[in-house]
Amino acid sequence: LPKRRVGINIKNLLGIGLGVALVIVLLAVFFSSIPFSVLLRAFLLWFIINAVLSAGGVVIARGHPLSALTAFSVSWLTSLNPFLAAGWFAGLTEAHFRKPTLEDARSMLNVESLRELMRNRLFKVVLVAALANVGSALGFWIGGIVVLHELGINIQDIWIGLKAVFI
Repeated sequence: LPKRRVGINIKNLLGIGLGVALVIVLLAVFFSSIPFSVLLRAFLLWFIINAVLSAGGVVIARGHPLSALTAFSVSWLTSLNPFLAAGWFAGLTEAHFRKPTLEDARSMLNVESLRELMRNRLFKVVLVAALANVGSALGFWIGGIVVLHELGINIQDIWIGLKAVFI
């Protein structure tokens, strides 16, 4: 009998995510008084800030270049979706190229130096995933502040409004 693969198709997941993002952007343009050029600039700033910080995390972890490219390309969308994380995709890509073994898992307990730990493929995969997620989280907050400023939204007014509601 042929084996049937069970699981989520990453291409379909990204396609659906991109489709949803496109619909949201089009609705925002349609219902907003903000010019399209300003929205496009805000999106580009969001993309670049998230992408650079997430890929930077992979580079700091000394991950594979394609893991960094993966984090770079998905971080703008995954930072908006609480069910996805850029580090997961970067970590999967890293695992594809590093191929951790059971011996890597066993040897992590006997590591005596950072150099030995950095040579462990399993640790490298986990570190790539973690630092890509840290970069994406930083990108979310920094990018959010930059985008709000770009759209002409005063962050201090939002803070005052939140304090009035919750305090």
